[in-house]
Amino acid sequence: MERFLRYSLEKGRKIRAMLMQGGQLVQRTLLVLAMEEDGITAQVGTKKAPVHLNLEDILSCDYARGDHGEE
Repeated sequence: MERFLRYSLEKGRKIRAMLMQGGQLVQRTLLVLAMEEDGITAQVGTKKAPVHLNLEDILSCDYARGDHGEE
């Protein structure tokens, strides 16, 4: 999971993540803007305002649709 978060941060590419939000399991596309010890700051979906996500709430990550991790 950390590899995908770092990929998004370093390459400036969106990833798909499974998150636990308000007791609900949700899938979101996000762009990592910064990584901290306890979580990440990311742009989630099409919203412009960055949000902080705790690492414990990020259950899994994968490449976004159409992205295969190739340059």
